[in-house]
Amino acid sequence: MTKNELISAIADSTGKTKADVGTILASLGRAIEGGLKAGDEIVLPGVGKLKPDARAARTARNPSTGAMIDVPAKTVVKFKVAKELADAVA
Repeated sequence: MTKNELISAIADSTGKTKADVGTILASLGRAIEGGLKAGDEIVLPGVGKLKPDARAARTARNPSTGAMIDVPAKTVVKFKVAKELADAVA
């Protein structure tokens, strides 16, 4: 499903305009980004949880050259799907 298809589906089911739904989705994205940057876990009811997770620095091997490279530490986003959604899709 593309972004436009998602916006259309939400607009059709709620009676809102596509412009309003697009604005709401953009605001949702910004709110999620801000929460994750602050280190908060974001719960999307019926969908799942997003949470930031710190990855430690490590040494890895380049598979094409065999050279060892240093991979810096970074924060990644982990997603855990909600049980209701997993059961509905299965």
